[in-house]
Order: sequence, then structure tokens, then C-alpha cells
Amino acid sequence: MDIQKLRRFLSNDFKNAILSIREKDGELISRLTIKEKSKINGPYICIYTENLKKLRKDSLKLCDYMLDSFLSNHTVIGINYFTRNQYHPDKTCFDIITTEGTFTIALGNCDIKDIFPDFVKKVEFAKREGILKHLSHKNIEEIRKLKKQLFLSLNQSDKNIKTGLSHYNYNILSFPKNNGITIPKYEKDFVVRFIQEILIMYGVTNECFYESELNRIESKRKRILNFNQSLTYSRFGLRIGDVIFDFYEDKRALIQLELIEEAIKGLESEFEYHSLDDISDNFDKQLVLKNYKNIGGH
Repeated sequence: MDIQKLRRFLSNDFKNAILSIREKDGELISRLTIKEKSKINGPYICIYTENLKKLRKDSLKLCDYMLDSFLSNHTVIGINYFTRNQYHPDKTCFDIITTEGTFTIALGNCDIKDIFPDFVKKVEFAKREGILKHLSHKNIEEIRKLKKQLFLSLNQSDKNIKTGLSHYNYNILSFPKNNGITIPKYEKDFVVRFIQEILIMYGVTNECFYESELNRIESKRKRILNFNQSLTYSRFGLRIGDVIFDFYEDKRALIQLELIEEAIKGLESEFEYHSLDDISDNFDKQLVLKNYKNIGGH
């Protein structure tokens, strides 16, 4: 591997990069492609934890070091598994998507688990951390620019699995199984947390009634169970405060509803009002306190 490109990669001096790995005569051969030209003038500062000239002689250790370095220094918001790449049509590719660009790993005649034994565990952890970090760094002005419409997308093929955050939707890490769709527990827990962050970000817990939202979800569930082919996407929308959730036109919508319902139930203590009675009682209490103060109360 070209040492200068390796230094650029470890110094984050790129936007999009492709690490191509293939096996030849029992030996792994890795090649790094960085599309954008360097914007750094002058020599690189050697701050790496490994001796790069020595490390690049051990392909497995080098690849693992590169992945760990990349995940530690970028905000990961998505991963595409088993994709095709126009520059490597004969290889199986994995795209790690960040807020600044994409790192593609292209494998020829070798298995991802043989190169990166903990690949899924590492990249999924980085994705969850990255998305929450991305949301937490939004200021008020940025929040107002965000689309308030969200679609929770599910994978229907095991040949091209996507997960992560995009402009209008979150692709849930999910897999077709026994005529249904399964979601790993750690991903389900994260999706619930992600929905909660969205609801809090838009002030839903301060403006909506807890019981009313659950009742509306239950009503929507009954309509889906009795649904017919004449229903359209617009009739499957669900508005919660300023957030609009879009749904599939089939029973997959039940999975989406279940996740939203679990997110709202987990925020029960965050809601200012549980029902219309609560806001009425609260108004009466405020009125009594105001009158009490006006007649000299302390």
C-alpha cells in the first residue's frame, strides 16, 4: 500500500476512499484509493500509534487499524452492506457513510468476517453513536431547517442491506425472515431511542397529550389490520405534534407503529400533560395561585 495515501487516510485528508482487498496465492493484497486531491501543503505530522512502514507489511493488522482509526475520527450515520460499486463491479462492497463522505471496503474472493471479525459490531456501534451525536449538535436554527417528515424504512432483501440516517428517513437494520421482517434487539432499542430524540427535539412532549397519542396509534393499528388496497400513503400518515410519520401500505406498517408506540411509552414521564383533564386541572391550579397572590398570599 502506498505509504503517502495511507498517511492521508489516517490524517482524514480525504472525502471518499475505497479500500480494495483481494487474496492471491494465500496472501492478502490491499489497495487504497482516495479520490480527492490533497488540500494539505507540506509534510504530514507523524502522530500515528503504529509504525506505518512496519504495519503495512501485515495486511490483516493494517486493515483493522485503518477501520478503527476511521470509526474513531468520523461521525458515522449509515452503513450499506453487500452493495455494488461501479469501480469494483466484481467485488462485494460495504459502504460506511459519514457526515463528510464515504469509506468503501471492496472485497474480492474473501469474506468480510475473515478480514474484520467484529465488523458489524464495530460499524453498528459507530453508527448509533454517530447519529445521536449528529442530532445533539443541531442548534435551533438547524432544527428549523430539518424536514419534519420521517419514514422508518425496512429492508426486504438480504442481498443489499442498508441502515442509517438520510434526509427523510431512517433505514432500520432489518432482515427478511419466514415471510416477515426481523430487527436485532440492539437495533430496535436504538430506533426507539432515535424516535424519542426526534420527538423531544421538536417539543412534542411539551405540546401533545400522552393518552391521546396512544389512542391515535391504537386507532391507526385497527385501520391497518382492516386495511384494503384502496388506502393510499397519505391516509397512512400519522402526525404527532409537528412530526409526521409516513407508513407502508401493508402490514409492515404495524412494525413502524409498534416502534413509535414504544418510543412514546418510554417518554411517559416527559409529557407535560397526559390528557385533556390534566391541562384543565393545571389551568385551575394556576388560576387559584394567581388569585391567592393578588389578595396578599405568600
